[in-house]
Amino acid sequence: MSKLKQAKQLILMEKLGLFLSFACAIHCLAMPFIVFFAPYVLGSFAFSANIEWLLVASSFGLAAYILISDYQKHQRLKPLYFLALALFFKILEVFIENQSFNWVFGVLLGCSVAYAYWVNYQHKSACTCKMKA
Repeated sequence: MSKLKQAKQLILMEKLGLFLSFACAIHCLAMPFIVFFAPYVLGSFAFSANIEWLLVASSFGLAAYILISDYQKHQRLKPLYFLALALFFKILEVFIENQSFNWVFGVLLGCSVAYAYWVNYQHKSACTCKMKA
C-alpha cells in the first residue's frame, strides 16, 4: 500500500475517532438532562454501562492507533499527553465510583481525546515532510 493511500485511510480514521470522541462527550452531557426530564430512559439501551464502555474502548483504541502511528512519523508527544490525560480521567472515574459525577468525567474524557486529535492535526498540517505516492 502506498504512503499516500495509507495517509488517506488515517485521515478517515481520524475523522471517525473525532466523531467517537464527540459522541462520547455529547452522551455524557445529555445524561443529566435525560435523568432529570425522563427517568424511564435510565434503563434504556442508550445509557447502559455496555454502551459507555463500548464508546470509551472504541474511542481510546482508535485514538491510540492513530496518535501512536503519527508519533512514529512526526515525533510529537503532545497529542499522546492528552490521550493519557483522558485515560487518567477514566481511571479516576472508575476509582471514585460516584454515579453523580460520572458525567463530568465523561465530558472531560471526550474533550481530552478530541483535543488530542486536534493537536495532532495541527502538528500534521504544519509538517513539512512529503508523502510519496
